[in-house]
Amino acid sequence: MKKLWILIPCMVAFIFMSCDRRTSQKERLEQAVFEFNKNLNLDDLIHYYPENYTEIKTDSIISNTFKVNIRNYTSMRDEILTEESINAHQKTLTYHRVFESDILVSVEDNTIYNHHISVEKFKDISASKFWENATLEHVWVNQDTSTPVQLTLGVSFINPKDNTYKLYELQIDQLGNERLTLIEDHS
Repeated sequence: MKKLWILIPCMVAFIFMSCDRRTSQKERLEQAVFEFNKNLNLDDLIHYYPENYTEIKTDSIISNTFKVNIRNYTSMRDEILTEESINAHQKTLTYHRVFESDILVSVEDNTIYNHHISVEKFKDISASKFWENATLEHVWVNQDTSTPVQLTLGVSFINPKDNTYKLYELQIDQLGNERLTLIEDHS
């Protein structure tokens, strides 16, 4: 009987110690996943087009009159957000870099035209929503329409967010006077 009196308190103590509200394996796993997700800090994925600095230089001589230097390049400080998506805990951003151009035109070794071309210059010409997310695409010499007395440049702008564009023709005479004409508008 004495053994029973010793065994009963030991069993009661064992029962109370085993009922200490421990969690099940499933609950522990759920808690661990919750804590992991709470502390998870993933960096945003950022993509750029083009990925790196891009520069295209063109030197042309038109009809032995105009010497043209065009430099099209990416601005590494400006970009246009074209796409944003959130997947689970990660945000993905896609940017299109802004392009600019420097144009230098000489006649008989005298500089007649030296301008920087960007969207900012064209925003003032026509107020349109197109210009809010637009960038210069390219400036080039149109050799087919250039003559010994008039240089013709093609100037194209794109809006990568809306997939729209504008095409201009820039004509420069031997004195450096310019005339800008809108050729196509798909905005």
